[in-house]
Amino acid sequence: MFSFFCFESYFQAVDEDVIKEVTWGSGNYREKAVLLWDLENIPYSHLPQVKQSLKFAPERSFIITTNPIKHSKLISMQKNGFEVLVAHKSDSDAKIKSVYRILKEYDEFIFISSDSDFVDIGKKILFERKKLTWIMQDANKKRIAMKMNLCDKNLKLITLSRFEL
Repeated sequence: MFSFFCFESYFQAVDEDVIKEVTWGSGNYREKAVLLWDLENIPYSHLPQVKQSLKFAPERSFIITTNPIKHSKLISMQKNGFEVLVAHKSDSDAKIKSVYRILKEYDEFIFISSDSDFVDIGKKILFERKKLTWIMQDANKKRIAMKMNLCDKNLKLITLSRFEL
């Protein structure tokens, strides 16, 4: 009789590895979600805590920095799905604020920053009834929380302890 080659079983192991890598090991991937990481405020060493806090991988992830990045760290960032945007100090805040205009097709935003420069864009995201998860370090939580509507059902604040590394 005829025998058919089954592509699904042939690529199963590869698919599991790819899915694990793309979803940060969680198995969950969220479309229409974008992550913006301000590397000047929260170091990349917090990635394991970020993955654990989110429990999903966003569709797109950006790292924004004004400092040069070592090649080995850049490779790690790219392997974890990050697109790295290196800006000059004078225009980095403008680039962060313009991201919302560029990425209007997203329904969910994740900020990783303790910088209150994100407050205005955060308010705009919530005004548009989009979801916002803000991950920050505990030392700067008050500065941001005082400026946001903490009752908004679309806002989720996550605090990384300075003792977690």
